[in-house]
Amino acid sequence: MKKLNLKIIKLSLFIINIYLIYKRINNSKFLRVCLCTIGKKENLYATEFVNHYKKIGYDKIFIYDNNDINDEKFEDVLNKQKLNHFVKIINYRGFRGKKQKPQFDAFIDCYEKNKNNYDWLSFFDFDEFLELKKHNNIKEYLNDKIFEKCSNIKINWLIFSDNNLLHYENKPVQKRFTTPLFHVKENRKIKSTIRGNLKFNYWKGMTNPHTSKNNLTACNSIGNITDPNAFYSSPFNFEFSYLKHYSTKTIEEYCKKRKRGRSDILVKFNKKTIKSYFNFFFEINKKTKAKIIYFKKCFNF
Repeated sequence: MKKLNLKIIKLSLFIINIYLIYKRINNSKFLRVCLCTIGKKENLYATEFVNHYKKIGYDKIFIYDNNDINDEKFEDVLNKQKLNHFVKIINYRGFRGKKQKPQFDAFIDCYEKNKNNYDWLSFFDFDEFLELKKHNNIKEYLNDKIFEKCSNIKINWLIFSDNNLLHYENKPVQKRFTTPLFHVKENRKIKSTIRGNLKFNYWKGMTNPHTSKNNLTACNSIGNITDPNAFYSSPFNFEFSYLKHYSTKTIEEYCKKRKRGRSDILVKFNKKTIKSYFNFFFEINKKTKAKIIYFKKCFNF
């Protein structure tokens, strides 16, 4: 009798566990998840970026177009792919920000306008591609019970090298650069996915675009409680998810990226700044004579 009762208890627990898993997966279908980003001269990468996040289950992407007034437009490439039902483009062209930098202003605007329409809002850049290791899509991931108490999920970068390529090719970023660098210190940095419906404005008072200075309950990518105010999560964790970060791409693309400036900084090119660009590139990528010559010619360095 005792053995029979034990079997019944085990079977009951098994059924309950299966039901809870089914319920969690089923409930994930009703989540609403969006992505907020700001871009400057990203047309070469926009279609791949948008397709990637559509494929893994996001409902909407809000792109803040921070190109200069007469520069390229995201509509030039995204209209052709008929993705406008999935993408909303917000005009930040020529905008440099007032009290804060354009990236923070964009994030504040995106969160305030959309926090009541979405359960979760991600804040990623065009060179960051979310990789899910144990979940089929973003909704299953965010609906996992490990995040029940979290308001801020911090996902580590995983930096990719330039694959020793020199020049841009008209191929997807994720196919051109296939070498992850698991031990570089930059992998400590994170980007955030924030729960919707928070009463305060998450991004106000920010000093970097990675995370909040407010005391949200923050988790790392596997649901462990972490420092809510830190813009890094260490040790790195790539078990459930990570952001494939193509921070340099090729030396040609890197130089163009640095020369165009960023949405949040008006760059003053001096020897110190240029040297910091040089050092950063070669902290990640192998030094070769061809790359060094290209960089020096680009910046007259």
